[in-house]
Amino acid sequence: MTAIVILLLILAAALGVLAAVVQTALVIALSIVLAVVFLVALAVSMVRYRVWRFRRDLERRLQP
Repeated sequence: MTAIVILLLILAAALGVLAAVVQTALVIALSIVLAVVFLVALAVSMVRYRVWRFRRDLERRLQP
């Protein structure tokens, strides 16, 4: 697999489109990273809300 990637990079460099290939790869990689960060932030906020709601309900039940 690595050999195929290296071969494609050499071919892109020979054709003069290496900059476009690298920019496209960066855009794809950064999009994936941004999506993962967004999903993690959403999951963290959802867990925090669930914990807050659980604590609120527990306090209501424990009040006389």
